[in-house]
Amino acid sequence: MRRVELAGTGVGSSVLGFGCAGLFSLPRARDRMAVLETAYDSGFRHFDVAPMYGLGLAEAELGALLRRHPGEITVATKFGIGLTPWGRAAGWLQAPVRSALRARPGVQRTVRRSGQGPTSGWVGRLLYASVGFSPGAARRSLERSLRALGLASIDVLLLHDPTAVPPDQADALLEFLTRQRDRGTIRTWGATGPGRGLPGVPRRLAEAAPVIQFRDDPLGPESPAPAGGRPATITFGALGGSLPILKSVIERDPERVARLSARLGADLRRSGTLADLLLRCAMARNSGGVVLFSSSRPERVRRAALAAEEEPTRGAAEEAVVLRELASLASEAGP
Repeated sequence: MRRVELAGTGVGSSVLGFGCAGLFSLPRARDRMAVLETAYDSGFRHFDVAPMYGLGLAEAELGALLRRHPGEITVATKFGIGLTPWGRAAGWLQAPVRSALRARPGVQRTVRRSGQGPTSGWVGRLLYASVGFSPGAARRSLERSLRALGLASIDVLLLHDPTAVPPDQADALLEFLTRQRDRGTIRTWGATGPGRGLPGVPRRLAEAAPVIQFRDDPLGPESPAPAGGRPATITFGALGGSLPILKSVIERDPERVARLSARLGADLRRSGTLADLLLRCAMARNSGGVVLFSSSRPERVRRAALAAEEEPTRGAAEEAVVLRELASLASEAGP
């Protein structure tokens, strides 16, 4: 898989990164490890995790993969969101609960939406808590992550959804992050959130961030490229929002879809074609950075890696045109 360097950081990565947030939808640890190993075997060399993922267990499970492939994988983890006592207890009891939820997809979707973070709903409030962005909180989280992952250094340490960093802590936090980078405890740092901007982050801290990780929907307007390639960009969410919308409308105008398929050189009604298109467009939009992909199904992980390796059927520009027309079709169909 093609490699990129996060601009100005010295951190190299595969163009696709694997996001571990949804991995624990699989109740069994051996199944989760099989997905991680499939991602590695398929060429993924960047893995994104957080202390809250898997109710506190995801970092340790990723650490097992790292021990099998020492020095070959770039790791991004985060600080700012932790677990409540209920969340930590639930972490050790989650396997039977997740098994039961998989048998009831509607309930599973509701719980997932409500449990994305401390502000997402009652499940999130029960399980997660904001631990803040003070230097002390950052230090404690970093130390726990290093132990869980079994690493001496984190490649990318990200502020996790920093919606309200107190201005009086910005200088001290920036000093802490700079000091950890100088010591080699982290290689670089940044912030991650739903959008490219950093609302709630003091200007000095936002301007100093070497890396920004944000949601980028290929159906939405394209963000302007950063001046001079800085900050380095990691994007996520290429499939989650767009794919269900496109799937729901693509059969409503078969003649138009057939014309678009002919332009694309691939049948948009075939399973996987839309996902490939969205993923390649996401990589074209973030050509100098990393695009995160996540799935709990090994065959989808392998297909994503192939999409990253293959050249666009009719060229990146033509794929972008087809995607815009699909977006127009979705807009015409309405909600």
